[in-house]
Amino acid sequence: MQPADLWQQWEQLMHVESLQDALLLPIARVIAAGVLSALLLLLLIVRPQTQAATNTPKQREQRGYTRAEVAQHTAEDDLWLIIRHKTTGKLQVYDVTTYVEHHPGGDAIFSNAGADCTVGFRGPQHPPTVEDLVEEYCIGWVEDA
Repeated sequence: MQPADLWQQWEQLMHVESLQDALLLPIARVIAAGVLSALLLLLLIVRPQTQAATNTPKQREQRGYTRAEVAQHTAEDDLWLIIRHKTTGKLQVYDVTTYVEHHPGGDAIFSNAGADCTVGFRGPQHPPTVEDLVEEYCIGWVEDA
């Protein structure tokens, strides 16, 4: 297609009366394909950022933490808890930062922020499945237990 042809089609496109008529012109189809491609690319770029903002926990290598280290993480944007593991009996450290806004009990999750919350965690308000849910947030264990 020559530049003169493109210009002529552009002029025609500017004077069409309906979208249906516009899509009969090759230049309109090229423009529509370009716009759709740009939107798709934008969705692919934005989507990973959106997923990062969900309650998916950060993946990191598990290691030991002192109680003092855990006690430094008590804010809404940085919340760690200590919970005694039901089967092993060991004190585990959980980074629940990404779960805070999804916690059905609201601010109750802050009751023992940065400390051992095993008693509250085992309370009647939590279903048995909470044990499975919390495991994906485990980042390590308490070294000075």
